[in-house]
Amino acid sequence: MTWSGRKQLLLWIAAALVGGGALVTILIRERAPAPARRALYVIGVPERGAEMFFGGQQCSFCHSIRGHGGQIAPDLAVKRPGTPPMGWFATAMWNHAPGMYRNLRTGRSFPQLDTQQMADMLAFLYQSSNFDRSGDPVAGEKVFRDKGCITCHSVRGAGGKSAPELSGLGAGGPNELTRAMWNHTQSMIEPITNTLGHWPQFKGDEMADLIAYASQGRGVQEPRKENKPGDAVRGWNVFQARCIQCHSVRGHGGSLGPELGPERDLPLTTMQFASVLWNHAPSMAKLGRQNGIALPQLQREEMADLAAFLASLRFFEPAGSPFVGEGVFKLRGCAGCHGADAEGTQLGPRLRAVGDALTATSFTAALWRHSPKMIARAEETGVPWPILEPSDIGDLVSFLNSQQRAN
Repeated sequence: MTWSGRKQLLLWIAAALVGGGALVTILIRERAPAPARRALYVIGVPERGAEMFFGGQQCSFCHSIRGHGGQIAPDLAVKRPGTPPMGWFATAMWNHAPGMYRNLRTGRSFPQLDTQQMADMLAFLYQSSNFDRSGDPVAGEKVFRDKGCITCHSVRGAGGKSAPELSGLGAGGPNELTRAMWNHTQSMIEPITNTLGHWPQFKGDEMADLIAYASQGRGVQEPRKENKPGDAVRGWNVFQARCIQCHSVRGHGGSLGPELGPERDLPLTTMQFASVLWNHAPSMAKLGRQNGIALPQLQREEMADLAAFLASLRFFEPAGSPFVGEGVFKLRGCAGCHGADAEGTQLGPRLRAVGDALTATSFTAALWRHSPKMIARAEETGVPWPILEPSDIGDLVSFLNSQQRAN
């Protein structure tokens, strides 16, 4: 893929992480207790992260993104992030820091990232690992037959004639495909269930495989230049206008449908999002009829904007408990150098936040910047390098932001 092509893809959800994160921050801060409101949430811009990765910070000397870059270290787009994403990235960087540092001792400098740069880098890595993979057209032909699509639809002339030909499906981009499927789902529910006796369900990569087969192996195409990338700010407006009657984000909204906040395991890619919408369409339509709510029709860029907003909810501050964090701080061995209450000792500095509260991003940036010194100290003292779990980050940040106990 060319650099211009990558930039176009990077722009696709940049607005999600910039605008959506800020909007969700407002929702969370309004419901947060007073001490948590001191936190300064820094929103990353994936495009700036890409420029650092392939440019100034030279991460691509060792790492690659979908095959583009070095082969010394793992491709960072191959493995999808775990939950919570911010915690997953923070612990992945921390846990592998000694190995990276040893490899960099041969002459390359250890990359230095401030909080904003770390936010940009994490946003880029999160985005890179969540693009739709190309489907398998051979598997897609089986999906086309097994799911009963062939009964009504045809692909390159093979199949039923009572519904539109599907060749070239996905040429308008993933969000346009999802929008078209959603808008026509309500009219398809009755004919499909009457014909097949059930509503077919898509799982895993089956939707992507189906698109690959229908489009002769090309899969979902990159969005055309005239198509604007999704915008999370507009997506929040779409959510309020179309979805909030049934769904909520952090308690703001209806209760007929499931909560869609950052704690929920939402689909990571557009094709997974399309599958979820398709799979639940009959139950949503039934629930809507029972409550006098029609399934909304989405116009033009509204699906892209909505997807951008929902995507932004996943990449945010992980929740945590200061009480659990205190235990994690001791269990992982942090207290040995920094004191039981993170007050600081001769071996390690005070870690209690001073001024603005720590966030997962600023905490990750601090860990990364200081890891060379900590690695050297661990080697000198023979202390094993502590291994963190993704869930630890929210708890540790909450503990370090909490009030220090009185002596």
